[in-house]
Amino acid sequence: DLLLTDTPGIRRKRKIDETIETMMVKSAFRAVDEADVVLLLIDSSEHAIADQELKLAFYVFEHYKSLIILFNKDDISTPEIKKDMDFSLDVYKYFLKKVPQMHISCKSGKNIGKVLPLVKQVYERANQQFNDDDLTMLFKEALRHRPLYHNQMVLGFKRIKQIATNPITIVIITETPEWYGSTQLGFFDNVMRAEYDLLGAPIKFLTRKPSSGPQER
Repeated sequence: DLLLTDTPGIRRKRKIDETIETMMVKSAFRAVDEADVVLLLIDSSEHAIADQELKLAFYVFEHYKSLIILFNKDDISTPEIKKDMDFSLDVYKYFLKKVPQMHISCKSGKNIGKVLPLVKQVYERANQQFNDDDLTMLFKEALRHRPLYHNQMVLGFKRIKQIATNPITIVIITETPEWYGSTQLGFFDNVMRAEYDLLGAPIKFLTRKPSSGPQER
């Protein structure tokens, strides 16, 4: 069974009434906090993605919610508009490559029948359970090919353990958890995505020493 929550739209700057906009943003953020999968609907007839839309996309992944981006109004989006939109998105490709995107038209019905099957796929990706030994070997092999450093010291760990799904939560057990910052964890995020089908699913990384509790990074 699926429960769908439709939030008010977040409007572009030139159309904003501050009080109403604040209420709409808060409503959208509340819905994100309660969701398993978020569908972010973008008006593809515009020439660029709006700041509010970008903030919401990043908010979704930063709060470990699965994300799908839908570009609506594809029926009236010209080649010139699509080129401009692609240009505006190019700078965020490091993030967008992690997220499934689909061009739809609510008016013509283009790809509408593909949306819910995609939701199911993304939900299943976020609920994958991996073998801890396989993850440990995968990460160690990645470091063997491309060592990471902290203050000229080689980064290492003892083992990897998955402790949850939706979001996929990975614990890196290491004697030096303080050496793991966003750059190091981003490296392991990319390693997992290269090996497994995780499109749309965020990964939450924790670090801890062998005898202590996990520390979120």
